[in-house]
Amino acid sequence: MKQQIPNRTNRFYDTSRFGQPQIRVYHKKGKGKMMPRYLLKCGCCEQKFEIYYAEDGLEIGGVNGAIEDWREILLPLLMIRQPVGKPVDVKKKKKETK
Repeated sequence: MKQQIPNRTNRFYDTSRFGQPQIRVYHKKGKGKMMPRYLLKCGCCEQKFEIYYAEDGLEIGGVNGAIEDWREILLPLLMIRQPVGKPVDVKKKKKETK
């Protein structure tokens, strides 16, 4: 499962991109029985949670589930609908052809 999360500066209280403190993201590779994980920290305090991932599922904040189950829950919250195949951002307007 290849991850495509871009590198971030992870500076504390960095509001330059979105006007709100940017989430700080850290990654650790899996070792032995330990699954690879992402650690997400709040941009303005030390609150954090972990996302462990594998080919068949995700554990987010201690809740284990299938990837399809997480998609069904999280994509609508991110305003992304998923037709068969590839997720589509519903906030982006379709380009008009001339």
